[in-house]
Amino acid sequence: MLRGTSVVLFCSALVVSVAAVTLSATADAKQKPGAGKTKVVICHKGRVTIRVGLPAVKAHLRHGDTLGRCGAQAAAPHTARLAVVKNLINDNGGTKAPGDFTVTINGVTATGGNTFAGSSVAVVRTITTFGAYSVTESSVSGYALKSAPGCSGTIAAGQDVVCVLTNDDVPATITVVKNVLNDHGGTKGPGDFTITIGGVTTTAGNTFAGSAAGVTKTLTSVGAYGVSEAAVAGYALQSASADCVGVIALGQSKTCTLTNNDV
Repeated sequence: MLRGTSVVLFCSALVVSVAAVTLSATADAKQKPGAGKTKVVICHKGRVTIRVGLPAVKAHLRHGDTLGRCGAQAAAPHTARLAVVKNLINDNGGTKAPGDFTVTINGVTATGGNTFAGSSVAVVRTITTFGAYSVTESSVSGYALKSAPGCSGTIAAGQDVVCVLTNDDVPATITVVKNVLNDHGGTKGPGDFTITIGGVTTTAGNTFAGSAAGVTKTLTSVGAYGVSEAAVAGYALQSASADCVGVIALGQSKTCTLTNNDV
């Protein structure tokens, strides 16, 4: 049993015997991962190999099922196992895959190399030296680490640990500021102008009323975009700032300022 920094996988500390475990994770590009997304292989009733979600594993073990495929062999007592699962949430226009992330096991020695490409199916490394360890990954633009259970702690001979690294794509935002100059008798305000962000998708509608304070939209897709407005009689567009058209990437924030003058 791990101590102190034990891996919490099923709402309580549990050392997972990866020696007889094959892990896989389903990668849904448009949905948040949750119960059942990361799968663990177990031997059900000693006869059938099945995959179940992490939250269900503890109940299966109580009923007598065992971790890993039926007939799998346990790890040698003088080694440990560390399995690393790489999950991605691409719900804001991200297109990266687990293999685009470079993962490194630090503090201990792993056969097969301490550095490797991420995978939604667990990469299992045999550990031959023991003590404090951590699992880190290279930075990938537009992504932030969301959670990393089991990815740091202490590992000893005979133990098997699962690390799950989950990254989320960082949404881009566009803020549109609407200015109106009334120096020729005009009476319209910013809210009388209807604005549309084209080329990308926002979380709460691409068309909205203008505002001098600015309207900020969070994007669920990225790429080329343009900000336009419906014509209002008696007014002409005087200026549009540089960020009213262009290309936006994950994690970026752009501010477009549209200024109209009464004619």
